[in-house]
Amino acid sequence: MAYEVRRLFSWDTEYSADSAEFCPIAPYHDYLAVGTYQLVNQSPQQCDQIEGVTVEQGELPKKRLGRLYLHKMTEDRVLQVVQNMDMPAILDMKWCHHMVYGLPLLAIANASGQVLIYALKDGNSYAVLKLFCQYEIGKDTLVLSLDWSTNRIQSERPQLTLSDSKGNITLLELNEGLTMKQTFLAHDFEAWITAFDCWNPNIVYTGGDDSKFKKFDVRTEPGTAVVTSRAHDAGVTSIHSNVYKEFLLVTGSYDENVNVWDTRKLRFPLFSQSVGGGVWRLKFDPHNGDLLLAACMHNGFHVVDINDKLQVKASFSGHESLAYGADWYCGLENSTKTVASASFYDHLLCLWEFTVPA
Repeated sequence: MAYEVRRLFSWDTEYSADSAEFCPIAPYHDYLAVGTYQLVNQSPQQCDQIEGVTVEQGELPKKRLGRLYLHKMTEDRVLQVVQNMDMPAILDMKWCHHMVYGLPLLAIANASGQVLIYALKDGNSYAVLKLFCQYEIGKDTLVLSLDWSTNRIQSERPQLTLSDSKGNITLLELNEGLTMKQTFLAHDFEAWITAFDCWNPNIVYTGGDDSKFKKFDVRTEPGTAVVTSRAHDAGVTSIHSNVYKEFLLVTGSYDENVNVWDTRKLRFPLFSQSVGGGVWRLKFDPHNGDLLLAACMHNGFHVVDINDKLQVKASFSGHESLAYGADWYCGLENSTKTVASASFYDHLLCLWEFTVPA
């Protein structure tokens, strides 16, 4: 039986929206970070200032602009903007799952080859984000995705795994600043996604435009995959480890399929289900791990049941463009689930909910 979905709020982000992340840490659950990515033409004057680029060479190069919004959800389920910052285009964001140095931290992957860490600090009326530290892997590289090692295991020196447009994976450690632990080539083309195994932060999973899903053990020779799978027929774009079920992992792909895996036996998936449209993001319900939220690019946003062969239980059709950003509200657990979703060309942020019957 499908659950009834109710739209609560929608808002124009101006730039194309591709990332939405609720803070997982109390008492900041009501804070939602939204990231945007906008391509704009550079002027001839701007091109003259770029070494090696002239107007006569043809089409003007594009500039990738971004804006970070910090929203606070009110008691009547409306999102209120409390802060916005212009910056390079944002491709992914993740909150650390616990406080570090007594602060919630938000990591941002951008189109200028940087990872920015912002700390959420209490202000007069609202908490606001302040730059904490940053790391650059290369100006000519897009950082495509990132993940913290902290989903289940706390650490005062948490790690980040990054994937980039050149197919590389970079592991960073946060210890006041960011320090590179290792970097290696994982994929022949773009490395669209990387994620830690939340039960074992020595294990890093990656997915690339070469249609390969890989498992790496960071204690072994860098760049040597423990497992390489070609179970997907197109680029692998999403990976998520289940914090409640130790050996459960899901992957999503441009081939429109979600694959469910037992991490002890990665030769073949346990089962696969088409959700349509290309799967950009997958996120388990933070309260029980049974429901899976899927941002399906050309096919909207869906919630599927991991215990029912990924049957669709809820769908939200309030967007008119590419479904990219999506996240669960992490506050008080009850039968009503709240979701934020963000879409690209219609630059739309939505808040919606559904109730799971008893």
